[in-house]
Amino acid sequence: MRLLHSIFLAGVTLAALPAWAGDETDVRWEPLRAPEQRVRWEAEGLTAAPQLAESFSSPLGYRLERYLWKAQKPAGSFALAVLRDLSEEDHYLSGPVDLIRFATTVLNGLEAPKPQATQTADEKLATPNGPVLSRRFDLGTRQCVSLGFYAQPQTAEGASGLQAKAAKDEPLTEGSQRLDGVYCATAGRPLTPEQVLAYAAGVKLMQRKD
Repeated sequence: MRLLHSIFLAGVTLAALPAWAGDETDVRWEPLRAPEQRVRWEAEGLTAAPQLAESFSSPLGYRLERYLWKAQKPAGSFALAVLRDLSEEDHYLSGPVDLIRFATTVLNGLEAPKPQATQTADEKLATPNGPVLSRRFDLGTRQCVSLGFYAQPQTAEGASGLQAKAAKDEPLTEGSQRLDGVYCATAGRPLTPEQVLAYAAGVKLMQRKD
């Protein structure tokens, strides 16, 4: 059964996650079976497998994947992720990504008109899988964090993190794979710095299996 492009989340409608480029009405998203899902987000309360996982492969050589997880405990928290992959054609994505703009795009349609940043600048978090950029924001009465990083085209055999070895000293500025995500806590519950670090460390990018 094809995944629906809109779902109900904590009593409100979450619209389909927008693509990074192009008119979404012109593309076809395909459900991703569990073995095909490359993004893992091991965070407190999130379900083991995304409740929405879809991909789009462009004739131009790029691939988009998008994911949604909804928590069981505490009820109401959720996470979203969008993966851009240009590695098959050896293209590169480069430059900084506005994490608040990303969050505003993927959260369009929720109860708050748009995210309100609570940090003046991105913060680099050191995780066991490598550095991740983060930016905290409020979504109505929710406390949230937006995360993003570039990854290498290929990870070392057996590696299951964000990057095995950075091609440059600063791996957060360019690469052929870009993963961005949002985690939002239950409305009214605080999101501590320790939780933000744990959620950042919980994001895993696996090798694509064709």
